[in-house]
Amino acid sequence: MSANLIKILSLSILAWVCAIEAGAHEAGAPFSGAFPEPILLHHAHIEDEQRINLVGLKNLRRGEKEVAAFSSSLELAVTWLNDFRFGSEIFIPFSNTGTSNEQLGLGDIEIQPIKYAFLNKPETVVTGVFSLTLPTGDESRGLGGEQTTLGGNLFFDQAYRNWYLGINTEYAASVSGPTFSEFEIAAALAYSFIRETGEGIAPARPNQPLVLTLMLELASESVLTGAEAGENVITLLPGFQLWNPESNWQVRMGVGFPISSDRENDVAGHLQVGNHFDWGQVFK
Repeated sequence: MSANLIKILSLSILAWVCAIEAGAHEAGAPFSGAFPEPILLHHAHIEDEQRINLVGLKNLRRGEKEVAAFSSSLELAVTWLNDFRFGSEIFIPFSNTGTSNEQLGLGDIEIQPIKYAFLNKPETVVTGVFSLTLPTGDESRGLGGEQTTLGGNLFFDQAYRNWYLGINTEYAASVSGPTFSEFEIAAALAYSFIRETGEGIAPARPNQPLVLTLMLELASESVLTGAEAGENVITLLPGFQLWNPESNWQVRMGVGFPISSDRENDVAGHLQVGNHFDWGQVFK
């Protein structure tokens, strides 16, 4: 497991090293600096992005046993228009959360081929997303569901000076394999300690060495049909983000607590590192 994780981290670090001249928002992005990168939620604003997510799970339910487990995912996003209105994204998961925790394996890959911002203002963004999840995980090892899933998502970002509110709604249903559908709704509230906001919009690239953002997220995942129909997992996650605007690094940490009777694990510790880099510059 450690060797595979090192490979994933190495590839991600190579991408981040290439991006040391970029700002915390991609160069030219018009968005408020009070827009953070939430841990559980997807942000509505569209940018080129590279991010790795690491999660340690306590008391993961595996049949009659409860075990410690680990999961990770690599996120790669790209914009297709200069006005940051249209983009695509891919999520590649690796974990040992299957039937055996001895090896790290590939999970079901999610692709978001279409992300379109219907409303795209510096402090308000509303984005519709079409998603496709592929059965790339090994079902026999418990790492996949042997189903192809289509989803429709609506993401909302709202900033006001140093404050931020984010809302996600997501619906997904299988189109092949075992019957499955689910609905998710989540919200995030955050405050960024940016000194230059004054009475206006927080600058996209604050003139300070470090920006601290405190975040609180609440997410509800409800299974509507399938083998686990009726299950509803509600998670509360307090966390924070550290952002160095000059070097482009963003680091996020948080701890997720299930607050519903339905739960997959007891506690989840999150660590994320990422940046925004325009890969088009590499080919110019």
